[in-house]
Formats: sequence, structure tokens, C-alpha cells
Amino acid sequence: MCIAFSGQRALACAPLAGNPTVSQFSKTMPARPLRIVVLEFMFAEDVAALDMTPVGVVDPEYYDGWIGYDSARFEGVPTVGTRQEPSLEAIASTRPDLIIGVGYRHAPIFVALDRIAPTVLFQFSPDVQSGKADGARTQLEWTRSIFHTIACMTGREEQARIADAKLDAGLARDAARLKEAGLTGTRFALLQDLGLPDRYWAYTGNSTAAGVARALGVHLWPEKPTREGTVYVTSADFLKRPDVAVLFVTTSNAATSVDATLDSPIWRFVPAKKAQRVTLVEPNIWGFGGPMSALKLGDMITEKLLALPKH
Repeated sequence: MCIAFSGQRALACAPLAGNPTVSQFSKTMPARPLRIVVLEFMFAEDVAALDMTPVGVVDPEYYDGWIGYDSARFEGVPTVGTRQEPSLEAIASTRPDLIIGVGYRHAPIFVALDRIAPTVLFQFSPDVQSGKADGARTQLEWTRSIFHTIACMTGREEQARIADAKLDAGLARDAARLKEAGLTGTRFALLQDLGLPDRYWAYTGNSTAAGVARALGVHLWPEKPTREGTVYVTSADFLKRPDVAVLFVTTSNAATSVDATLDSPIWRFVPAKKAQRVTLVEPNIWGFGGPMSALKLGDMITEKLLALPKH
């Protein structure tokens, strides 16, 4: 377990037992594992941010499109299956001394993974509905806690401090830019294109995006927390929300026009669309990453809000 404090951030490492972010872990853990297999994109990013290269990754062909942080590091790293279906044989072939996975996907194969190497499964996000979020108001705090735990497990506390300082400084810089432009308090929605007709994910009040927005001094809509930090919305949900700008993460190319991307006829009646306060965002802005994804998200939100016409 790792306890962290914002601002001048200090890491205090403790046993995994009692760590709310950990759902399962092996009885015996290595002191300083070097050969790590990661079974989720967030953990690949976390390990890279700690200046470590895993010996096995899942879905590497999609990592660059969804996350993209330090992608060159993963070139040539063996593939060990997909996030949904890791290959036990491929994992074993890498001779790992630590496997990192996520509970909701990999709990059914935990025993098999544990036979290969010591394994830790993380709970992907805080359980806001049960009230057992251990003080994490948003997924940003939760994912930072996961990052710190991995740093403690690998003896990389100093690298974690460097990453923390970079993220904190970046968010503070972005907040200052928005304040100087008179945009503190701006309300916006961050939508994720799903390839469905006029149906999108909106990141909600307990998402990483909401935590980043809070650090920037702006407000993410919708505010109500949800189990996964997202909720389905359509263009009609914005008809009576003239104060909400829309940042739309595309699955294709942010260089295409807004009109060509948002092809539902309802969008032309949306106040934000009429006011040209809807903008497209490059595809690899992912709301479920680690600290470097949060920094990228903060920079993107800032740049997009600064470029929009003022409300």
C-alpha cells in the first residue's frame, strides 16, 4: 500500500493487505521485481512512467491509439494475448517475476496466473456506490494511488515522485492559463465517440477527467458520479444546456469537420453547436490511464477551452 499527499508529495510504502485499490494478490511477493507482465493499458503506462519496460504486454497494437505514452518503449516487447483473454502460455514464456492485472477481468484466472508468478490484481476504479472509495473522490486520485502502489512494489518511489511533480506542475500551469483567460468555472462535457449513432460516453463527476477538471478550476458535466465514471448521452441531452461546451474525442481523425463527425440532425439545434463551442479531440485521449494520461488530458482540456469562443 502507498499513502500519498498532494502538493509536496511523499510516498510511504506499506503491505498490500488493506490497500483499497488491490483486489487480490499472491501470498509471496518479490522484493524488487524486474520482469513484469502487464495485462491492462493503465499498468503499461504506469510501468513506463516509472522508467521500466515490461517483458510482456497485451493488445500492443491498440496501446498507441488509446494511450500513446512512451509507445516506443514497447516496440519488440512480447505480446501475451489480449486484455480480455491473456495467454497463460505466452505469459509463462516471458519468465515474469510479477504479473499485474485488473480484478474485474482477471479474477477468474488469478489462480492460474499465481502459479506462473506472483500476481497483483487492482480494482480499476473506486466503488463510489458502496461508499468504500477510501477518500478517492475521483478516478484521478484512485489511479494515482495505483501508480504509487506499483512504485512501492518495484522500489521506484523516486521515479514516482518525479512523475507526481510533473503532473502537479502541469495541472497548476494549465489552471493558471485558464484563470488568466477568465475561464475559471467554465462548464464542459467530455464525450467519447463509440462508433454508435448519436450515442456517446460522457465522463462523469467521479472520472479521471472530473479530477483533472477540478484541478484546473473548471467543471465537468454531468456531475453525478457513476459506477464506471461514464454515462451514455445523446445530442438531445445538450438541447437545454447552453452553458456546457462539448469536447468530443473522435475514433477517427480530429482533423475532420465537426459537422461531418456529429451527423445527427439534432446537433444543429444544440446551443453549444450553434455557438461553435463544440470541438473535436484527437483519438488517443483516454480517460482510463495513469498520471501521464492525466497530464495529457489536462493539457488538452486547457488548449481546447482556450480556443473556443467565450460563452
